Amino acid sequence: MGKLIWHELSRYISLTASVYAVWASFWGFFFRKFFWDFIGGTLRSPGGLQPSPKFAVFITIIVKFPIVQIVTMVLGFIIIALEYPIPMLKGTAIHRSIALRVVLLILQAAGTVLFYQGTNAALWSLIAAMFYIRAITLREKMEEATRNKGQPVTTCSSVMKASDIISALSSRFEAAQSSGDLFFFPSEVSKHEEIGIEWEIRLCTALQKKPVVSPPSGEAGIAPSQANQLDETAKNSDPFAPPYVPNLHVGDLRDESSGAEYGVLLNKYSVVPHHFLLVTKEFMPQTSPLLPHDLVQTYLLLLAARKARKNYFAFYNCGSNSGASQNHKHIQFIEVEDEGPPIERLAKAANLEVSGKPFSLSSVPYANHVYRLPTLSNGASPEQLEQVLFLPFLSLLDLVISTVRHATDYPSGTPSYNVILTLEHMHLIPRRWETYTLGESGATLSVNSLGFAGMLMVKSESERQALEQEKIGTVLRGVGVESAHELQVAGTSMEAMDETSA
Repeated sequence: MGKLIWHELSRYISLTASVYAVWASFWGFFFRKFFWDFIGGTLRSPGGLQPSPKFAVFITIIVKFPIVQIVTMVLGFIIIALEYPIPMLKGTAIHRSIALRVVLLILQAAGTVLFYQGTNAALWSLIAAMFYIRAITLREKMEEATRNKGQPVTTCSSVMKASDIISALSSRFEAAQSSGDLFFFPSEVSKHEEIGIEWEIRLCTALQKKPVVSPPSGEAGIAPSQANQLDETAKNSDPFAPPYVPNLHVGDLRDESSGAEYGVLLNKYSVVPHHFLLVTKEFMPQTSPLLPHDLVQTYLLLLAARKARKNYFAFYNCGSNSGASQNHKHIQFIEVEDEGPPIERLAKAANLEVSGKPFSLSSVPYANHVYRLPTLSNGASPEQLEQVLFLPFLSLLDLVISTVRHATDYPSGTPSYNVILTLEHMHLIPRRWETYTLGESGATLSVNSLGFAGMLMVKSESERQALEQEKIGTVLRGVGVESAHELQVAGTSMEAMDETSA
């Protein structure tokens, strides 16, 4: 079954209640009766029920002069015009306002409940108002009112298999780009050999015009109370919260064991074709670690891509200094050549004395923790994947935290780190800073997981030259942390895994 969109349900109830209110008001002109006249009234024989004198004002505006009926009829027409909607209201701020609907429906209920014919309209108006309030508490938005020209969105289920998501990417990308909902920025890639790695430097001048988004809360120097306020603000202006932009929404995934739901969205600002994101349906902060079902759904997508003869890797920017641009938890996927991202080629070449334990790429000048995953078939079950993925992630995360503790001048606050996941390896890299200032040029280079995967982004030719002159290893060490891997591995970071396997 699909997920209920409360404001759409409320819309239909609101339309029904308002049509009923107009019709009741019409008959209220001819048969004028104050519904509550029996309260405190006097029953006379002959003469029937005589209303209490304290209700004289209602007798005047309902029975003597049908003022209430006229007002509720006008209000009903206004709500119908808003909900249908009429062309002049389509896509406007008034049309997208859920709070306005709540106010109008409560006023309509207050009016129709006063006269005999309007009580049912009052009841349904209150129900519609309550459902709209529910939509507000769930942070639903009516932005689709603009995109769909005021027409309702479909609420059918879009839960798909990982293989269906991969198959749909190409057509969805083209549709989103042609509609203008997705912006694709052309770029040029150059190779730069350094410390045994052929780094990719992507030059994209158009990114200079991309909107700048505030980083996730939890940044060093921000008090917990301020961080909570920032988190709440992020929720209210969240581009990854349902309902999604239809052309950017590839489909949904559901983890059967946990019930967790995800949306799969195309990256609105794409530099690489078919760049997509796995976002949690329920708001989770980007400062939270990956959970078992996050890893399982990520790896299922990588397996599905391999089965479709495509090569993707996933990455996750965790924390305020990791390069994350949105505070809603999201994992990103990039398509690469068969050998994977540049750093993966170095990981594949590593000769391990002992399998099943973390190792470090000692040739790079920054702290990094890697785990070689066992070979898994395309038909691996979610249960198998959870066993294979989550304990290694915990062991690597333990090493990240240990690395941060060894760094005496590490910024206060929650540690930041990058996660890179391929079919063969899991990489975790602790982060100290998000940006690096390039020498004499003074240009500020933002680095996320892609930089540590061996794929850096620059916005100008001068920035590219400054990066090569500064040395990529120096830049990554500047935003990373000094390695203490040998000291850590000599400890007990893998005891939990050994005990579990025993």
